[in-house]
Amino acid sequence: MSNQQKLGLFCLVGFSIFFIILMQVRLMPALIAGLLTYFLTLKLDSLLSKKMSRFGNKSKLLSVMLLLSIIMAIITIGSWYLFSWFINMAKHPVETMEAIHAIIDKVSQTLPEGIQSYLPDDMDQININITAYLKEHVFYLQSMATNAFHTLIILIVGMIIGLILGFKQQNRLDSYEDVPKTALVTALKASLDRLVMVFQYVVISQFFIAFFNAVMTAIFLFIILPIFGIHLPFSKSLVLATFVFGLIPIVGNLIVNVLMFFVGFTVSFYVAIIVLIYLILIHKMEYVLNAKIVGSKIEAGICELLIAMLFCETIFGVIGLVFAPIFYAFIKQSLKDLKLI
Repeated sequence: MSNQQKLGLFCLVGFSIFFIILMQVRLMPALIAGLLTYFLTLKLDSLLSKKMSRFGNKSKLLSVMLLLSIIMAIITIGSWYLFSWFINMAKHPVETMEAIHAIIDKVSQTLPEGIQSYLPDDMDQININITAYLKEHVFYLQSMATNAFHTLIILIVGMIIGLILGFKQQNRLDSYEDVPKTALVTALKASLDRLVMVFQYVVISQFFIAFFNAVMTAIFLFIILPIFGIHLPFSKSLVLATFVFGLIPIVGNLIVNVLMFFVGFTVSFYVAIIVLIYLILIHKMEYVLNAKIVGSKIEAGICELLIAMLFCETIFGVIGLVFAPIFYAFIKQSLKDLKLI
């Protein structure tokens, strides 16, 4: 191997070890969030500078401010909605319990007789069960809340770092041109550029996957189910939620599955099961679609990416499954650029 290939391979191994450490210490969401805001900052800056030349050098600052405003608006609105929901439940405990009881009654009517016997019969029993569950799992619930808050914080920090790096990108490029470049610095920059490039492939892939999920969900809700005389409530909202949450890899699908399952439950138990089976099939097709789109960019087979996704999910859990397409595409593209494969 040439010295350039050795340095490139050294950078690849270094980046790979760094990624594995981030997944082990649960900081990978921060890296993904940072890459996303960095990528969006550069793309938005490129769009504004071309379409609106009057902004001149201020297009990057405008891009950062716009993205920061969107991020803060989403966090603020989401937090306010959840806080208001909990406060409303706390202020009206009787109404909340009556609503829960009404839902249980409606659901119990759709369940097979063998399952109905496991449901509570009256309001007092519901109160007892809920209180017992909260007492038994209070530390687990606190741990879940703490982990969720920790994940939100590192996501925000990662996004802010990505915005800062995106804003300073041009200054770094100018400084890089003026400073004498060593072989190691050149190899590191090539690896960073390659990481951003493969991340772009995955983002584009996720957008098409979200659109695919929304279209297939619309076909299921507005064509297939009505043929059999079944009409799910909130169908339009469910299609919109499928696209929006579908932009979030893996976790978004889980949220949509839960929503649609419970909406199906309001119709009947069997409809809920059919909805769940259909969603599982769609999401398995999503893995193939994801592998196909990303694989076409790096000339990798579908089986390669699917194996990488299963392997990373087994070792690192959900975050490994989310990061697997980026990780494998980065390794494959690096080896190709170094002419090692």
